[in-house]
Amino acid sequence: MPELWIRSYARALTVGDSLEIARVEALAADYDAHNPGSSLLDELEAIKTPAAA
Repeated sequence: MPELWIRSYARALTVGDSLEIARVEALAADYDAHNPGSSLLDELEAIKTPAAA
């Protein structure tokens, strides 16, 4: 399931869908809270923040 959320998040960033971005971030936070060692929210943040050139 997280793979689908990551794809959905990337699409939402591309089109500027702020509601979908917030929805996936909330899902990721809940997922991380229930899965020790998970860093899905960090992965989403990495997608959102482009790497420095």
